[in-house]
Amino acid sequence: MICDGHRNDFVRADTCPNISGFAERSRRFANHRAIFPSATRASAAAIATGCWPANHGLHGNTMGLPDGEGVRVHDVGDPAFVGKLRHAFGRTLKVPTMAERLAPHGGAVIASNVSPGAAYFQDPDNFGHVVHRAGSFGPGGRVLGPDEAPVVSHDFAGDEALAEWFVSDVLLQRRPRLSVLWLANPDLGMHAGPLGSQMHLDAIACADRAFARVESAVETMRAEGEDVLFLLGSDHGQETVRERVAVAARLVAAGLKESADSTDVVVAPQGGSGLLYVAPNAQSRIPDIIAFLRAQPYIAEVFHGAEMLHIGQRPENGLAIAFAMARSAEPNPFGVPGQITICVSDEKPGKPEGFGSHGGLGDFERHPFLIANGGGFAPGTVEHGVTRLIDIAPTVMRYLGLPRDGMDGLALPQF
Repeated sequence: MICDGHRNDFVRADTCPNISGFAERSRRFANHRAIFPSATRASAAAIATGCWPANHGLHGNTMGLPDGEGVRVHDVGDPAFVGKLRHAFGRTLKVPTMAERLAPHGGAVIASNVSPGAAYFQDPDNFGHVVHRAGSFGPGGRVLGPDEAPVVSHDFAGDEALAEWFVSDVLLQRRPRLSVLWLANPDLGMHAGPLGSQMHLDAIACADRAFARVESAVETMRAEGEDVLFLLGSDHGQETVRERVAVAARLVAAGLKESADSTDVVVAPQGGSGLLYVAPNAQSRIPDIIAFLRAQPYIAEVFHGAEMLHIGQRPENGLAIAFAMARSAEPNPFGVPGQITICVSDEKPGKPEGFGSHGGLGDFERHPFLIANGGGFAPGTVEHGVTRLIDIAPTVMRYLGLPRDGMDGLALPQF
């Protein structure tokens, strides 16, 4: 179960008593880390495959695809993006998902209330069941009707309705080998207002109520003799937006990109970071682009070539540069630490100043939480070593006694 965007430091008794109590009687991973960019769609693929974006091939929340002799940026959240990626490269993800691996071993059901792209890239080739408000699909891409999959709203009520269906239909009846519930909150509430505000706290409370319903169902399953590994966590955190910068427009002004809509040099905004794609006929500009980016006060780090491997990315298909936006630990007016500058564009204007966002290398946005219960994990213990999103899939496969070859992650330590 994933509570999207839930910062580790907000897993407390005063904000989410059900989740906090669960952490105390489970094994908590205190130094859990997000991927780069700390964005949900690439994170969903990382959790599903156990691989970094460099190896699963979904670069971020937005991504460049070939367009004639250049590159165009596409929104990965668009339901049509799966088909666009397949058309561009003849495949979706470059490695198998857990849904693909488990198709002959009891199957997978994924219920998600985040963006369509984040839902579909947990199983882009339809090996299992994916339930989402934009369209639900079974094995082979069979469309699921409303009698088979709910259509819920993208809000607090929708999260709780999806959790209720997940409990009654998936956990207590169908019982596939892998069941995944991915809530929109608290991420949705954090994007809609300041961190630490009542909106944020209400979003955490929504996730906490949904969790309590799921935990109750898991305990019912165990009482009936099921052996259940329950993993509960988030994909990233959020920080407060302090400034928005249209980096592509700055490149045009500097003479390093031909025009606002040109395909020679394009920037795919990721919130607190950006991915920069360069067409073959513009490769000679790369050194000047790097020098320009490194000189800007709104950019903290620039990665090029082999440097990109250090952040789990790889130069490929035009992707040449990754950069992280500037940030600080300064608190917002509600006393919540962490502020970021975000990369925006006309198509991706980002969240307003003072609201929550993510996508870069900020300490708080890259610190999701993770708790393991059952499955041989020592209860009432804390792991202080670094763990990553990519460690979830190999942990699931180890528990199920199935191969985890080809994964970048490592199975989590149980005690």
